[in-house]
Amino acid sequence: MTENSALAMQREALINELRNVDDIDVIQKTQRYLNRALAAVKKAASKTQEEDEEEYISKEELEQRYLRAFTQMYRAKKEGWKLKSAEELLNEL
Repeated sequence: MTENSALAMQREALINELRNVDDIDVIQKTQRYLNRALAAVKKAASKTQEEDEEEYISKEELEQRYLRAFTQMYRAKKEGWKLKSAEELLNEL
């Protein structure tokens, strides 16, 4: 059985059970639980999407970072600052 057919069978079973319910309170509670579950899934999906967006760096932002780094290196060389080598920086980590 594929995932889609299993999902369809479960959905139909749930709908059939709801059709047989004669108590309005049970139906209202079921609706509230369903709304909460859907909201939680939507919130988790948007949180994942936000995390994905945070990892993205635009071309312009990358260019600005390189420009700042090169400017800092140029000023350090011109003013005689001693900068750490890449190896020294990695050793600190």
